[in-house]
Amino acid sequence: MTNPETGLAVFGGTFDPVHFGHLKSASAVMDLLGLSRVKFVPSFVPPHRINPSSTPGQRLSMLRIATCADDTMQVDDREVSRQGVSYTADTLVSFRSELGAAVPLYFILGIDSYCTLNEWDRWRDLTDVAHLVVLDRPGCSQEIPDEVLDWSRSRLVDDPKDIRHLPCGTICLVSLVQVEVTATEIREMLKIGTRPTGKMPEKVIDFALEHGLYC
Repeated sequence: MTNPETGLAVFGGTFDPVHFGHLKSASAVMDLLGLSRVKFVPSFVPPHRINPSSTPGQRLSMLRIATCADDTMQVDDREVSRQGVSYTADTLVSFRSELGAAVPLYFILGIDSYCTLNEWDRWRDLTDVAHLVVLDRPGCSQEIPDEVLDWSRSRLVDDPKDIRHLPCGTICLVSLVQVEVTATEIREMLKIGTRPTGKMPEKVIDFALEHGLYC
C-alpha cells in the first residue's frame, strides 16, 4: 500500500526504449517529493505520435529489466492490458479510484508534452485527479499554448513541498539535472550497429539486440 503521507508518482510514455533519462528523472522526482515509489506506465497506442517500433510487450519487458533491481520503481501494465488508444485521463482516474480521495497522486511529464497538453483528451480534467509534475528540459524551443497558460495560471506552484499535503489540483514545473539522451538517438545508434553504452542499462541493450529491435 502507498503511504498517504507520501503518495504515488506515475510516469507515462512510450518508453521506446526506456533509458537513463527516464530512470534518473523518476528517481529525482521521488527525492524531490519525498515519495517511496514511482510507477512506469507504458502506453499501448499513444494518441499523439506514431506507433512505437517495438511492441507493447517488448517495451514492458525492457522496463521490467531496467527497474528490476530497484523496488522503488515499478512497472504497471494497465494501459497495455486495456489496449486501444491510451488516454492519460483514463489512467489517472483508475489510479485515483485505487488510492482513494486523500492520497497525493502525481503525474510526471516532460515540458515537450506539456506544450501539447491542449491536444490531449480531457486535458483540463487531469488536475481534478492528480498533480502535474512538469520536467523542464534545457533547450526546449516549443512554446506553451495560450489556452494552456491561461488554464495553468491558477494551478501553478513554485515549491514542490507546497503540494505534498494535497491529493491533486496543482502544476509544478521542476528543473532537474538532465541526462543528455533521447530514445530517438538510441534507436538510431542501434540501427547502425552502435551499442548505446552509458545511455541505458546494459541488460536492456542486450534485450534489444537479442530481439533485433530498431535494426
